[in-house]
Amino acid sequence: MRIILAFILTVGMAVSGCAWFGGSSEPPKTAQAAEQIEQGSTSEPTPAVTPEAKNAKKDAKAKKDAKAKKAEKASQKHKGKKTEAQIAAELDAVGHKLAAQASRTVMPSKASKEVRKVGHEYVASYVDVDANNVRTELRPGTKGQYVGFVRYQEKLMECRGASKQAALASTNCRQVKTRNLNELIHYDGAHWQY
Repeated sequence: MRIILAFILTVGMAVSGCAWFGGSSEPPKTAQAAEQIEQGSTSEPTPAVTPEAKNAKKDAKAKKDAKAKKAEKASQKHKGKKTEAQIAAELDAVGHKLAAQASRTVMPSKASKEVRKVGHEYVASYVDVDANNVRTELRPGTKGQYVGFVRYQEKLMECRGASKQAALASTNCRQVKTRNLNELIHYDGAHWQY
């Protein structure tokens, strides 16, 4: 009895095309269609690319480009160590920048003179930073670090007049004192720290 039941089930499945187990109700395909499927070329149209898919592709490409740029910068840091001449040139630029900054912030300045009475006349004084004559010196340190010396002068200028307003407006000013300044700055391997 078991053998007969197994035989009937096998014949039923073969005749019905395995409909009980998710078989297809489509007509059988020809041999040519089967070959196309095996080769991967079907005549069915490809689905259209949606705007969301395009945006996702653009985002993925942008992320990939950003990673590539970051990796390139990191490799340049390790490959492209600066030469001592390049570091000295940077020191020179930083030295001129520091002297110009000192010229703008020094007090009393040419725009804000200090006035005092000396005897019967008034003296307006100010400090003038000579930003044109800046000298720099580079000294090597350990492990790619350097020490930079920035040297410039501060000149104490005095303008005399019979009154406070005359002293402030006077263009006949003379240098009475010079102060040499020497600032030390540190190179950390990438930038000058001051």
